[in-house]
Amino acid sequence: MKKVAIVGCGLRIIAFAKALKNTYHQTHTIVALMDNDPGKMDRFAKWVELSAPQYTDFDKMCAETHPDLVIIGTTDVFHADYIVRALDKKIGVISEKPLCINAEQCLQIREACKRNPEVFAVTSHNSRYRPVAQTLKKVLASGVIGTVQSVEYHELLDRVHGKSYFRRWNSRRKYSNGLQLHKSSHHFDKLNYLLDSYAVEVTGSGSLIAYGANAPHEFEGTRCCECAHKEVCPDFFAYNEKLYDKDCYTPDMCIWSKEIDIEDTFSASIRFANGVYASYSLCAHADYEGEIINIQGTLGRVEARQLSYKSQAADVHNMTTVPEESIKIFRFGGEGVEEVPIERGEGAHGGADAKIFSELFAVPPAATLPSIEDGIQAVLTGAAIVRSMQNKRAEKVQI
Repeated sequence: MKKVAIVGCGLRIIAFAKALKNTYHQTHTIVALMDNDPGKMDRFAKWVELSAPQYTDFDKMCAETHPDLVIIGTTDVFHADYIVRALDKKIGVISEKPLCINAEQCLQIREACKRNPEVFAVTSHNSRYRPVAQTLKKVLASGVIGTVQSVEYHELLDRVHGKSYFRRWNSRRKYSNGLQLHKSSHHFDKLNYLLDSYAVEVTGSGSLIAYGANAPHEFEGTRCCECAHKEVCPDFFAYNEKLYDKDCYTPDMCIWSKEIDIEDTFSASIRFANGVYASYSLCAHADYEGEIINIQGTLGRVEARQLSYKSQAADVHNMTTVPEESIKIFRFGGEGVEEVPIERGEGAHGGADAKIFSELFAVPPAATLPSIEDGIQAVLTGAAIVRSMQNKRAEKVQI
């Protein structure tokens, strides 16, 4: 029986906790919760109906509960510290994405892995497990479009999901280093996975267009729950008090705040080690949600779409909305379009969560899981894009 400690009791980790309780209880048991926000941690425990000791001190938690494995889902900037401390205590690590937020933290994690090569450590990049990504991987491996030459990847966040990042700590660069890390690291990992390569150079540009103090808006405050305009503001957001203690965690900060200092729109040109070029873009204020991936090869082209046109306020991550999913192959010299069947999964993120959990919590864990190095490479790509935007030049993807 593996003893598991949860470090960081956020929304994303609820899925892990429920999976451990309901599906993997015969092989894993949650022995502790840890968060620097006791109110949020207590709400988390009640939400998942979990009875476990609660801590605000990592070392004390480890000394008293002796976990075999920690699942890290804290604010992004703190991931690296807990990863390194866990590895040096010989405790296995599952880190939510992004693995960390900059190249310096990547180096700290890489050195910790070198010191502790026998310790299990992976990154929870579930986006590569989505049905479209899994099917795309098989299409590329079949050779039907020949050698890949270029990729176009467009990520769209609708005005429910997109706004959510600007209501929370994610919108402050010191905590997240921007959506290039917090959101797009998933996509950079997916590109690395699909192309069997890593990025080596990027050029990026972008801006804060739809949110923040300089965007067009009528009302402004600090937090929705305290705002004088909450009765009339069209952007008022009432968070779920069953999940969060309103005196601690703040998921309802004003999306027009002067403190917002990340981009809501950006694009990047990415050169990979295997010679492939990719263009990537993210828009966090679109009318619909999803992604479009077009891959050009020497023998043809494959076009993948994973889109949701109907957003629900309660479905921030489009986890219940049934999306439009399609993969089409266009062979050079061929006639018509070939539709590729997609084997859809069940549950959150198109079945991706269930699939990655089945590998994370297998005994032993699957060898195909995204490694710590996979997480590092995704972070290095995002961090290089941020540097490129700041320095207005191409940047190497390296530590």
